[in-house]
Parts: sequence; C-alpha cells; structure tokens
Amino acid sequence: MAAFVCLTPDDAIRRDIAQLEENYWDFASANTKEWTHGYHPYPAMMIPQVARSLIHLILKHQPRTKRLFDPFMGSGTSLVEGLVAGLEVSGSDLNPLSHLLASVKTRAWPPDVLQTAFAKILADYRSLSVREADWPQFENLLYWFKPQVIDDLTRLKKSIEQCDQELRPFFWVAFSATVRHVSNSRNQEFKLYRLDDKRLALWNPDVRETFTRIVQRNLPGNEALWQRHPLPSVRLLQDNAMDLRSVQDGSVDLMLTSPPYGDSRTTVAYGQFSRLSLQWLNLSTTSLEPHRVDQSLLGGKSVKDVGSWSILPSPTLNQALAVIAQKDSRRARDVLAFYLDLDRSLKEIARVMRPGGYQCWVVGNRRVKQVQLRTDAMICELSERYGMSHVATIRRRIPNKRMPKENSPTNRIGQKVATMTEEHIVILRKE
Repeated sequence: MAAFVCLTPDDAIRRDIAQLEENYWDFASANTKEWTHGYHPYPAMMIPQVARSLIHLILKHQPRTKRLFDPFMGSGTSLVEGLVAGLEVSGSDLNPLSHLLASVKTRAWPPDVLQTAFAKILADYRSLSVREADWPQFENLLYWFKPQVIDDLTRLKKSIEQCDQELRPFFWVAFSATVRHVSNSRNQEFKLYRLDDKRLALWNPDVRETFTRIVQRNLPGNEALWQRHPLPSVRLLQDNAMDLRSVQDGSVDLMLTSPPYGDSRTTVAYGQFSRLSLQWLNLSTTSLEPHRVDQSLLGGKSVKDVGSWSILPSPTLNQALAVIAQKDSRRARDVLAFYLDLDRSLKEIARVMRPGGYQCWVVGNRRVKQVQLRTDAMICELSERYGMSHVATIRRRIPNKRMPKENSPTNRIGQKVATMTEEHIVILRKE
C-alpha cells in the first residue's frame, strides 16, 4: 500500500506550476479587454489572465485567502480580477489618474442609468456654447491641442459636469481616453512626443465621435461587472508603497502586483502618460502636481553620494552595480536609487502580510548599460530579511509587447540590443 504524502501549500503550488504547459503563462491569444480591463490605456498593464491564474492558484492551496492588496495598482487590473474571484480588494498608487481608473474599473452602475446619462451628455454637447475664456489654464495648452479640439473638449467637459455626480466618474474615464487620443501627441507612445509638422497638419480629430466610440466600447464592461452585483468591498489608498501607513500589520492575505521596471525617467514615464488627462480633469489640485508624479515614484530621486555600492544585501544587485559603475557612475547611482526605494517597499509590504500569506510579483528584468538587472532574483534576496520565503519563479514570454524588438541604449549608430521580451513571476510566502 502506497504511503500518503501530504504536500505543504508551497510544494503543491510548485507541483501545479510544473504540470502546466510550457507556454501557459504567455497568453498570446488571450482577450485582455474582458470585464472592465479595456476602459483606458495605461503603461505596462498586467495581463488580466496572469493575475487571474495567480489568484486561482493561491486560492486553491490557501483557501482562507480573503483580502487582496496591490501596492502598485496602476489602472487596477489585479483589483478587478480579485473582485471577480470574490475577494475583498485594496490598492494604492501615487498617480491620481491611477485612482480614477481603478475606482471606475472596480465599480458598476445600473446599465440603463448610464445609457440615459450618456444620451443626455451628447444632447447637452450639441446645445452648449463655449468661449476661449472657458478653456482650461495650463502650460502649453495650444502646443498639445488644436483650438477646435480645445473648444470641443471644453464643451464635452461641461456636458459631463451637468450629469449626476454619482455617474460622472464613468464618463471622466472615457473623457480622459478621449483627451489622449485627440491631443497632438503620438498616441502609440507613453511618453509625450508631439506629432511632426507633416502629420500635425493633417490631424483633425473628432472629439464627439471619439468620446462616443469609447463610451460605447466601455458600456458592455460595466454591464458585465454589474451582473456580479453585489461586489466585494474595494478600498483605494494614495499611500506610497515605501510608507503604507494606512494598512495595518498582518492584514493582507495575498499581495499581487507588477511594480515599475525602473525609475520613470529612463523606463515607463507614468507621469508623462497621465499629464494631459490630469490637467484637463483638474486632478492636480487634489494630489500631486502632474509634473511631479514621476519624481515621486520609485527611483525618482537619484542617490548623490555612494560610499559603497554594496549597500543592500543582494549579491545579484551588487554584482550588476559594480559593472555598471565601471561604465557610468551616474547611471549606477540611478539604478541604486531605484532598488533602495524598492527595498523600502519590500519591507513595508512584508509588514502588512499575515503569516502564511503569499506575494506574487510580476517583474521585468531591464538592461542598463547592457547589463541585465535580475529584479526577480533581487526581490527574493532582499525580501528574505523581512520574513519572506521563496516559493517559485515563473518565466513568461511577452508575445505582444508594444516595444521595438531592438533599441540603441548607447545612441551609437549600429549598436543595438534586444528590448524586454519576457517577464518573471515571483511567488513568496510570509513566514
């Protein structure tokens, strides 16, 4: 008679991962716009199916998981998936646009009420008149928008302001996506780059048509989430991940996140991506000024003086820093600044985890000065002193990433390196 072997949750998780097909985590042909995920673009969004699979994996082997937390919530992908799985969710992010997107994507309104409000907004849009005195006041307004577009966006904003206050957030998200599309910026870029003169001369976007198309695209997502009503609780915070003062010790069962790849200045500029929307929506008056968002994120402030590169207990990081410093000490300081901030975040996130709770990190290992930074390994090494144990690391390809296959980090003709084509999923458990 065979002996019965009782696997620990960690062993069971590793077994289930090992039994999956090799390309399971790629989700190359998956529909990433299910539920409310397609409401609005956002930089480096997590694939919903990655979050969904991780949640199901943890729930299977840790069924008392009730509360999910994302300290870098972005547009709220992990929160939406947590809600659909029946979990109470909370998230935090410093970017005011992130808060708007996450709050709307995790909420559902009666579909018929939204349809009625939408019809009224369009009717008001046709009847309202605007003057230049009604335009928003922010720097470079005419650089980023043509006068007719400014008129039409101002008219649309006034129309939304006349609808029920409870319904406005849904339409503000569509307005934000419209602002981005009808601006003079290159829509395929996350950083702000203006269209060249030739393309700009031919650029005459239709604000009303764009807004209508976006709302009609978003309404089915709201209806799908409404059918899950009532939803579990949602709590959104504006804490810095390095100081989660609003989150109690040991209150989180599952942490699921995709942190920045590096500092915003040299990787994904969340602040630049959000700036035009924040200015039109006046969100800068209630939170960070739009131009200061990137400075406040991980690695936003460089390290000026370094006595030793081996400040953090991560051999993987220290080896990489030593090589980068030989090539460019300034860039090495930038890298160190990011990982110092990430380490502070790791400490805070570990503090709010309950014993036995799991962390799932979806990370990209970028290159600096042609040196690969193994963030997946660094998270494991740095988290150990905060009571976290490594369970598994999963490699996933990024089949549809919106990036060129090569770039030129040295700005020298002919010198190219491959851009990021894969991510790593790191699973940790709190001791």
